Amino acid sequence: MQAQISSTLQILLVRFNGQILIPFATASASVGIPEQTARNLLCKKKFPIPTVPNTNGTRIFIHISDLAEYVDSLRVESSNPKRGRPSKASKFQAIQRAKMEGV
Repeated sequence: MQAQISSTLQILLVRFNGQILIPFATASASVGIPEQTARNLLCKKKFPIPTVPNTNGTRIFIHISDLAEYVDSLRVESSNPKRGRPSKASKFQAIQRAKMEGV
């Protein structure tokens, strides 16, 4: 898991030219949340990424490591089989397993 976070962090560092604090609108757009939706979620305190206010409170930033962790959390391995007709390969594997168990 650490390797995933590291590679995601490296990709984001390259994308944002080494910036550590990413502006709120840019960071939310980079993960596919429209700016106004992100602001609405932030006001409701339901925005999924921790934010960092500017020293005078006028701008909001997102730390790049928090952004990388959020991107990594979006990835979900599918444990459900595909819908539809089974492929020939999966049928063949099922037959092979049945033969192995029967032996």
